[in-house]
Amino acid sequence: MKRLDKAAEAIARSILQCDSMRVISHNDADGITSAGLICSALLRAGIPFQASLVNRLDESVLVELKGPVVFCDMGSGKPELVSRIKDECFVLDHHRPIGKLDCMHLNPHLFGIDGAFELSAAGTVYSVVRHMGENADLSGLALVGAMGDRQGMVGANRTILQEAIACGAVELRDGLKMSQDGPVEEVFNSCIEPLLDFTGDAEKTRRFLDELDIKGNVESLAGGDLARLCTAVTLKLLMQGSFAADSIIGEAIRLKHEVVENSLEMVELLNACGNRDVPGLGLTLCLRDQGALEQARSLAREYKAHIRREIGLLREQNKVLKNIRYLKMENQEAGAIVSGLGIRYLYADLPLVTLNHKDDMVKISARGTKPLISRGLDLSFALREAAGAVGGVGGGHTIASGASIPPGTEDRFLAILDGIVGGQLHKPEEEIPAAEDAP
Repeated sequence: MKRLDKAAEAIARSILQCDSMRVISHNDADGITSAGLICSALLRAGIPFQASLVNRLDESVLVELKGPVVFCDMGSGKPELVSRIKDECFVLDHHRPIGKLDCMHLNPHLFGIDGAFELSAAGTVYSVVRHMGENADLSGLALVGAMGDRQGMVGANRTILQEAIACGAVELRDGLKMSQDGPVEEVFNSCIEPLLDFTGDAEKTRRFLDELDIKGNVESLAGGDLARLCTAVTLKLLMQGSFAADSIIGEAIRLKHEVVENSLEMVELLNACGNRDVPGLGLTLCLRDQGALEQARSLAREYKAHIRREIGLLREQNKVLKNIRYLKMENQEAGAIVSGLGIRYLYADLPLVTLNHKDDMVKISARGTKPLISRGLDLSFALREAAGAVGGVGGGHTIASGASIPPGTEDRFLAILDGIVGGQLHKPEEEIPAAEDAP
């Protein structure tokens, strides 16, 4: 952390010497909060900026791109593209680096910190902006980015959390970590996390809560009521075969300076903005514009309805090869979310892959678990190799990765991916190197 912080300080000094800045960031929750962090710091420093939030870093992003430019949540894996930028360039990322970048490059992997589990892109960006002025109040956004990438408050993220508590940017409460506040019955009926077998069924939800004699607002539950509910949810998840109870019971982070107090609601809003192709609305939320809140909440409600429908498809239509589980979809909205929910709450035995044919491209989202990672699973490598073999591109983290492939290549892609994953999971134990991305 000390070496990373020293490098971050040097980058902050260089950014503050720029007369303007182009900001390019990913359009998911981690990328949007990363953009929110650097844009807020630039705004406070009086440096004009223009921000673009994109799905991937490719040739189209470079068209007429002039620096100085800072890439957030992307760039570490694309040295061949970044090297073509002749103006001053900064890369603030947490994906595993590939090759070498000649520009100023900050990535936790370069300092022995696990970018898949311990520091998100938003956390990496925050390590820079905290040296650009009095910006500790922005630390809550760094935590939102980590939660958006399903990271826990461990390692470097824990350090940011402690700083955020100390400066009053966040407050911790023990209890259920739900993405909605309000009446407990309404929250459990509409939530997608935890994904319980009665989610979306108002009568079953009411019966579950009545048997526990639970009433009131979920964020206000305490004492015996909270203990009974947490125990019941844990047992329900175990009966479903899920071991995700630790992700929804524990320290709930409340944001004290952002447009919403519930940190998980902020994640949900940003994911919805990215999915509905209005990531700029999410950036507006990160810049603390309350006027964008109702539109974002409306998008989130619509997006959750899509997710619930697609989870139904996963339950009914998933198929299994020797080493992976997969779902083929067409023109759906939430492949990445569905694969993440599916492996946490429904199918933890094998890596879960969704393939969504939409707009002349098949988009792939793959998710694993920590036990699978400890056995040798590396989805970043597997998707990069399998997608490349069929004329596509892929990459990401060991536990969560994505790809895009041409239509018509799905079955070949799946066969190649199944073979690669099988080789990773079934190596003799002594041949499996210590996984950098394993906890």
